[in-house]
Amino acid sequence: MTEQTLQVISCMKILLVGIFASLYAYGGMSGKWKRRIVGSSVYTVGLCLFSLWQGSFSFWYILVLPLLFGGLSLGYGSDSTLWKIIKRSRYGLLCGIATLPIFVVQQAWTLLFLHILICVSTSVICGVWNQTSSARAEETLIGASIVLVPIFTI
Repeated sequence: MTEQTLQVISCMKILLVGIFASLYAYGGMSGKWKRRIVGSSVYTVGLCLFSLWQGSFSFWYILVLPLLFGGLSLGYGSDSTLWKIIKRSRYGLLCGIATLPIFVVQQAWTLLFLHILICVSTSVICGVWNQTSSARAEETLIGASIVLVPIFTI
């Protein structure tokens, strides 16, 4: 594959991250199904298409769909700051682990740990002490953090 083609693929992966992050944020306003079902499905289909295009497809990637759906279905709200931190840590951890099949197939263990760190820290820091410009920016950022590293691992 040429460098030009690889760059086009990388730019298209950024678009996929943006689509998922948008669905994640729209699901935060209303209709959790947008983030859980549509977001998980769009991301997994994109993941499989990119991996087919790059010649790195594995049937294990299909497991990302139910795992991501499960992670995104976990509750993270609370009135107590301590419980918000605990629930958001758990949420970030499970969302990070949801893409485990990608890291296992690619044997990208260092990236797996980086990805989990990003998911947990973004979920906790943005979700508990939001310092972005708005809740819309916060949810979009959290959504992007869940899928950014894995798509570039294939």
